[in-house]
Amino acid sequence: MFGLNLKDRQAGRMPDRRDNFVILALESSADRASAAVVRTGMPGIQHLHEARHGHAALISELARAALAEAGVVPDEITHVAAGRGPGSFTGLRVALAAAKGFSLATGASGTGVSCLAAAAHAASPRADGGHIIATADTRRGSFFAQLFTAAADPLSGIIEIDPEDHTPLAGAWHGAMVIGAGAGPLAEALDDAGLRPDLSAPPIDSLQVARLAETRISKGLDQEPLLPLYVAPAFLGPSKS
Repeated sequence: MFGLNLKDRQAGRMPDRRDNFVILALESSADRASAAVVRTGMPGIQHLHEARHGHAALISELARAALAEAGVVPDEITHVAAGRGPGSFTGLRVALAAAKGFSLATGASGTGVSCLAAAAHAASPRADGGHIIATADTRRGSFFAQLFTAAADPLSGIIEIDPEDHTPLAGAWHGAMVIGAGAGPLAEALDDAGLRPDLSAPPIDSLQVARLAETRISKGLDQEPLLPLYVAPAFLGPSKS
């Protein structure tokens, strides 16, 4: 079983975690599920499942595979991170529930990570000092979007963009680099708005989540909870009655 042995639990002892961070990160908010392991200052290990469905059945298996490849035993994990969204209503809950389970079993600290912020953080080296707009698919024909500095600090709240009406991206958002699910579909409209679509940015994954978690932890910043970041209510579809 993951975690401390029974004697250590009864004695209230925790592993010594002062030297380095070992982060297990999980992400399943979009069309892939992934698990990554990151040690401070070391290359990360990631395992991916490329499919929109089946995340719940595979997320723990992906985590175990990443831990095994990284040579990490569960009691070495200091933090468990998970993508909070915005994204798929069900997908978000898969990674977050699994992260809570690993955190409880190992005694590691749990931390939630905004998927838009993680994507912006990963894209920072390509921003050339300009702003970044990170986007995600709402699965309703529109896109979530949020504006960040080149250092991935948020400059706006999360808004929803209709492909037929990109006026919310005017003004302060002018000239920003756009990444994520909306960059391709909105490319023509974004070009008209003076924005720069970056189609080279990879989809959100657990390694991006882990790297932002590592940055925030190392800076001593307040950690977000392992709770979904819902921007809109779940769409349940028409009644079958």
